[in-house]
Amino acid sequence: MTIHETLLPADQLTRNNDPEADAQVGDHPQFFTHDGTVDYEGRPANKSRTGGWSIAPYICAVEVTEKVSTSGAQFNLVSYLINVKKLPIPYAANVVTNFMGTSFVFSLLGGVLADAYFGRYYSLIGAALTQMLGLLMMVFTVVLPSLNNQDEECPDPLSCRPVHGGALAALYVGLYMIALGIGGVKATVSPFGADQFEAGDPAEADLIPSYFNWFYWATTLGGFFASTCLIYIQDRVGWDWGFGIPLVIMAVALCQLIFRRNSYRYRVPKGSPLQTVARVIVAAIRNYDLPPLTGTEVSMYYDEMQSKGEERVPLHTNSMRWLDKAAKFDGPSADKLGPWQRAPISDVEDAKMLLRLLPIWLFTIFYWTVLAQGTTFAVAQIGTSNRHLGGSFEVPPGSVAPLTFNVTILIVLPLYERFFIPFARKLTGMAEGITVLQRIGVGMGLPVIAMALAALAEAKRLEVVRDLHVEDDPDAVLPFSMWWFVPQFATLAFAEVFVYPGQLDFFYNEAPDSMQSLGTALMYCTISGGYFSSSAIVSLVNGATRTAVSEGWLQANINTSRLDKYYWLLCIIAAVNFGFYLAVSRWHQYKQVRKPSSCSESSASSSDFAVDETSSCESSRLLPPPEPRATGESRPKQRFASHGR
Repeated sequence: MTIHETLLPADQLTRNNDPEADAQVGDHPQFFTHDGTVDYEGRPANKSRTGGWSIAPYICAVEVTEKVSTSGAQFNLVSYLINVKKLPIPYAANVVTNFMGTSFVFSLLGGVLADAYFGRYYSLIGAALTQMLGLLMMVFTVVLPSLNNQDEECPDPLSCRPVHGGALAALYVGLYMIALGIGGVKATVSPFGADQFEAGDPAEADLIPSYFNWFYWATTLGGFFASTCLIYIQDRVGWDWGFGIPLVIMAVALCQLIFRRNSYRYRVPKGSPLQTVARVIVAAIRNYDLPPLTGTEVSMYYDEMQSKGEERVPLHTNSMRWLDKAAKFDGPSADKLGPWQRAPISDVEDAKMLLRLLPIWLFTIFYWTVLAQGTTFAVAQIGTSNRHLGGSFEVPPGSVAPLTFNVTILIVLPLYERFFIPFARKLTGMAEGITVLQRIGVGMGLPVIAMALAALAEAKRLEVVRDLHVEDDPDAVLPFSMWWFVPQFATLAFAEVFVYPGQLDFFYNEAPDSMQSLGTALMYCTISGGYFSSSAIVSLVNGATRTAVSEGWLQANINTSRLDKYYWLLCIIAAVNFGFYLAVSRWHQYKQVRKPSSCSESSASSSDFAVDETSSCESSRLLPPPEPRATGESRPKQRFASHGR
């Protein structure tokens, strides 16, 4: 039996291949997971032999190697396109943002395939292989003469003929194979790592936020290597080595992932999550004229889940009640109705959970829009500055932003875990110190400050340009230190400590249990949305500011552009976006899941059994009585076992 076959009842399975271990463990349920995860052979996962902190680092290693190649592209690809392939600055900037945006859009595809068909493990392997093929293609764009038809030397940098035709097409093929691989890895690696901690075990569930923190710290370490060693190799040794090194280390990480396959916990695919949501919406529309669900019908739902032995059941909620009609049936038996005519209440609540993510998803996009500036125009700005350290060593322009980001994160994140969380826990009584939406909210406010700092730094740089009269020389190195750009990047990095792990935690844990790869993919789509919106804003700003006598704020020549005005515009948009985020996060209702047996007793006496901001199943030991909201949020303060939070 494999992890993709139907899971037999526990009493029909041999739990382990080790008879001695089986004799010691026996059939006691405490030794096995109860959240639906299985071992590699499809048997209930033995906690002592699978999962946990001991195996999580090997999963993180794949993301670390993916981060190395991604960071090398994210922060220095624009240099390759401009300096090697001779593409104009605005065109190259849009290539980078579109590439990064598409890579995260592909995470949706990876999430759906993992949840519905292949599982996270095999989807992760396939995505990593695809990314490796893309890196190999990028090596070919460097070493094959037929893929280098751009002008090698030209007196005027602004008039060089860029790469074109089939060579440009090959470049796009390589980039978008990497993008496809990135999307698949992103959608599967972090939830696969979180699957190694049982959501129904309080001791393991409380480790999930820490896992996301250290997962992010490890990936940042990969980004630090990319922003130092790899970018230096790309700029000083050669781009063939710059693309080849990530290819090799990803192959090594993939081999060790496969080698340890017997030590993981796996979640069995349960069909297309998007089809589930579509069926609920269609059934709700078809049944729009039926009355609301009654307490008796909801009670029957819990009884049915209990009879099936379900360990984790989503509670019925009062929000989006029009979707409840998808579970309504008007007739003697629901068995005769097709899946597009009636959906079980569990599917209805899963659909609600997924839809509740969308407002938060929408208003966290703009953080990544702001962050995209560090990978495009900022590289060109830094290229005109004095980047010398210790006399002779010159920092590559593509390294300043990622170095600042990575060093800040590597320092701040352990401090957050070691000092801030225990301090906040004493004040709030919450296991994680502050709610996950409060954590994201801190990060969403800081881009306002970062863009103000960026505008001030660019205004100062343009003063130097005008004083030296080098407006027409974009390659001129100014007596302007690169340290002027560090505060804006440090501020964004500090914000990312709150935003990135917070989003991973939120979109994984708040998604339905059967859709957590898709939930993680939605998180990465906020990054995609940020890069695409950055490209859109660049195009709109250029169109709005271009006149008969001016090429607009954003030009091919960085010294005649008005990036200071562009950054002030982003500062204003960031402030407005932050206000909307506060509004939607205030009314978000957190996911509530528990054992059906704890709900059946109280449901019989309820005339309209539902859960909104309070629980009708207060007899459950898994969920404490609701407490007053911290910031308008309805999530209980204490973490509870059945939620995995």
